[in-house]
Amino acid sequence: MYTFMKVLSWIICHVPEPVRRGMGTFIGWFFWTFVPKKRKKLAQRQIMECGITDDPKKAMDIAEASSRRFGPMIIEVLSYPLYTKEKLDEKITWQGKEYLDQLKESGEGAVFMASHAGNWELLGAVLAMHGYPLISVAQEQNSHSADAFINEYRALMKQHVTYKTGIRDMVRFLSDGHYIGLLMDQDPGYTGIMVRWFGRDTLTADGPAKMAALKNYPIISTFIHEDRPYHHVIEVLPPFRPFAEGVRPTREEKKQNVYDVTQALNDRLEEHIRKYPEDWFWLHNRWKWTNRYFEKVANHEMIER
Repeated sequence: MYTFMKVLSWIICHVPEPVRRGMGTFIGWFFWTFVPKKRKKLAQRQIMECGITDDPKKAMDIAEASSRRFGPMIIEVLSYPLYTKEKLDEKITWQGKEYLDQLKESGEGAVFMASHAGNWELLGAVLAMHGYPLISVAQEQNSHSADAFINEYRALMKQHVTYKTGIRDMVRFLSDGHYIGLLMDQDPGYTGIMVRWFGRDTLTADGPAKMAALKNYPIISTFIHEDRPYHHVIEVLPPFRPFAEGVRPTREEKKQNVYDVTQALNDRLEEHIRKYPEDWFWLHNRWKWTNRYFEKVANHEMIER
């Protein structure tokens, strides 16, 4: 896999841009073609249940667009050897960059809420290449060669990667003034907490809220959206802290705060997805463990009766 991806990357970096774009379109079509029908139906159902649309055809069109975008995303990642900071600047328009600059000037660590909306890999690369001390928290891939490849290409973009098991490292990085990027939009299993998302009780990762609460670090929400082919808008929302300055919360207040912060981040993510539904990864079974949780509760209640 590693050798294949390196060869493919070399080819992509040595063909004209129109050819690269054509390859991205083909890869996206290829990916969607081989998505199992059951998974396509899942994406369609989730889109409709979230109230994005009540038209089954439109919901399937959104699911297809959400999946086919992976073609251009892959092309952009494999093109990393071509990218300098100046080249990246040609591909990006910023909104709210002043919040990042103010944070960088302060030298304080921060927690970044990230999501699988838009080209999240490119978002991390742009932030790192612009000198923001981002630490990407990644899930280690089952394939060692695939893991080695993606981390090598992240390093090309000056990103530092740690794995979800490296909690002590994350705490140290925050203390040293780095930014911890945490994805929080996937089903976390029973380790999450129940908050509202698209009008439904949803198990949600509470890592960003807990990390920020350690020393009242600011929380930053960033999103990336492709506004035209191979050009993106990065939106940085105003940061906020878990607690007011100088406040020493009680244990109960801390527990409530984790819920409140996680809900606030879910609200921001939901607003972005409603605005750009084709950007999110609808093939992911977002409510898998949430449904199992409610089934377990229902079964327990029946046994008690």
